[in-house]
Amino acid sequence: MAADAVRAENANPIFCGGYDGAARNVCGFFEGTYAEDYPENVDDCEAFQGMTKKDLYPICAVTFSYRKVDKLTHRDFLGAVLGAGLERSMLGDILVAEDYAIVFCLDVVQEIVAGITKVGKIGVKTNCGLTRGLPVIKTETLEKTVSSLRLDCIVGACTNLSRDKSASLIRSGMISADFSVCQNVSFTVSEGTVISIRGYGRFRLARIVGESKKGRLHINVEKSV
Repeated sequence: MAADAVRAENANPIFCGGYDGAARNVCGFFEGTYAEDYPENVDDCEAFQGMTKKDLYPICAVTFSYRKVDKLTHRDFLGAVLGAGLERSMLGDILVAEDYAIVFCLDVVQEIVAGITKVGKIGVKTNCGLTRGLPVIKTETLEKTVSSLRLDCIVGACTNLSRDKSASLIRSGMISADFSVCQNVSFTVSEGTVISIRGYGRFRLARIVGESKKGRLHINVEKSV
């Protein structure tokens, strides 16, 4: 939505969330050829004189460490950070691994995030910055059959809800398609579209496998776990 708005004004927005592929980003604006010549790696561009994205954007990370037996989730970390008095808009992505997690945030609140000592009832240790590698997002593949690629059909397949209940979720603003709220039940989902369903998780239409003799579609859906 931000990209569409600023491009309508002939601006050149550049998004960064602290790492490639981030879902939650800061939108930056750069004058003249900065926007036009912005490379994948800013170190490759003389105009930036060796700067990195960290220098250009007010984004930083906090690494949380804990025991492998303590099964913490994205929701646990989000609750802990919001419980520290921060607004969701101050936070970027939260990536959770088996025994550590990385929380991206605005640099002005890094000390507050790093000051968290408990997530739920679990004691944690924090370090400012990326002190460990980015966690790999785990997914499981669901094989589903749908009557069409309408959003209500895909949501129903992901949640095992009826089409009517899926439509109700969509109209209530509980569904996002590619990170924007979508209330259009007949929106057509394409391969690669990320569907976030509040209370159920995040899904991606990975592949349209084929069509049955009765005209139904076989699809593969990836669910983040």
